[in-house]
Amino acid sequence: MHRPRTLRSRLFSWFLGAILLAILTSALVGATARPEPSSGIEAMARNVSARLEAAWDDADATRAYADEVRDVTGFDVKVVRDPNRLTARVRRIAEHGGHLAPDGPQHVFVPVVRGGEAIGALEMDRLGARPLPWAWWRFVLALALVAAVLSIMAGRVANLIAYPLEQLARAADRFGGGDLAFRADLAGASGRLRPDVRQWVALEVRDVAVAFNRMADRVEATVRGQRELLGAISHELRSPLGRARVALEIVRDRFSAAQPSSDRSVQSALDDVEKQLASVDEILGDLLDVTRAGLADLRKDSRPFVEWLRARIADEPMPPVIDLEATPDARYAVLAFDRALLGRAVHNLFQNARAHGHPRELPLEARVSRRGERLCFAVRDQGPGFAPGLAERVFEPFVRGDPSRARPAAGAGHGLGLAIVRRVVEAHGGRVFAHNDETRGAIVGFDLPVLPAPS
Repeated sequence: MHRPRTLRSRLFSWFLGAILLAILTSALVGATARPEPSSGIEAMARNVSARLEAAWDDADATRAYADEVRDVTGFDVKVVRDPNRLTARVRRIAEHGGHLAPDGPQHVFVPVVRGGEAIGALEMDRLGARPLPWAWWRFVLALALVAAVLSIMAGRVANLIAYPLEQLARAADRFGGGDLAFRADLAGASGRLRPDVRQWVALEVRDVAVAFNRMADRVEATVRGQRELLGAISHELRSPLGRARVALEIVRDRFSAAQPSSDRSVQSALDDVEKQLASVDEILGDLLDVTRAGLADLRKDSRPFVEWLRARIADEPMPPVIDLEATPDARYAVLAFDRALLGRAVHNLFQNARAHGHPRELPLEARVSRRGERLCFAVRDQGPGFAPGLAERVFEPFVRGDPSRARPAAGAGHGLGLAIVRRVVEAHGGRVFAHNDETRGAIVGFDLPVLPAPS
């Protein structure tokens, strides 16, 4: 499986590439550069040219002086007596009074001038006419050693820059996943570094970490406050709801005792009031479930999902019968999940299928399959399917299959069932999906990450 490159590896690649480019450029410049001769070299060349011109007619004296120059300079020196062997550039420099004529990166000529024309020259090799192989190997080894040292330094710098940023990114990921109490702890993250380095890291990233932690404090306080407020509202509303339902039963009993053969319309009105009170109580319960599912206080344990799902399906009301199918690679997949919350999500998927047109006499299809490192659970019904454009919005709160209804039909819910599914699944690191089947009905489900097999 392809894993994205980390910030640390990218920084190291950039630093190493810059270092290698600089070394390559330096080597090329050093190999091809032709430095301008200094005044001291010019003076030496003028003196050599004068001595050669004086001894030029004596071949032995000329060779002896060339040997002397070789011994003093360490260069490879050769006397060129035929002026036709000199290049046009060397002859041109000599005619203009020059005493030093570089000819390419390897050779330097000291022309011998008589009567304004070059009659010969002393050919000198600045680096040796035939560089020994070991010299090139020494040069390559030196470059390799420099590259290795700088690579280690580049890795160290990349680590110093990336490590605290990775810790901060991990904190943001944990916080975004619902762990509202998690904070960026750069002091702990850089504890394995030297004190001077730790101070440098803190100075570079401290402001970002402090801003993140302040934001996290505000978000946590807001979310916790909303949760507490919703719990208080639920408690305060459920108390009068409970008293209203008790009062409704008392009215029903007294009315039945006073008028045993009373009009059925009154009884129907009382039943309708009771249903509406139960509906309000159910909405409050759903709102609390939505709130809890969005936080990180999940009580997860690890277990085979299909085995748990079979037991959960056995508790579902019948009809319709639920047929569960699991692919071979998904039967023993282990997930980490909150059984109570995920059980509510699974129940809501079945309830959604029942409430939206699935025939009671036909089995409801549930399928578990594996897609790489994720486990997919889908419920397929035989109802009319989603109206155009509804599948994309079905997991939003208070979205129902028929928005024109003034009140929900029996068993149709209040548009919070699939919203709860989404919040529960996303709190577990999963994703939800909904679409119409190719033939008939709709497919609604989710996928969750599979725990890696123990090594």
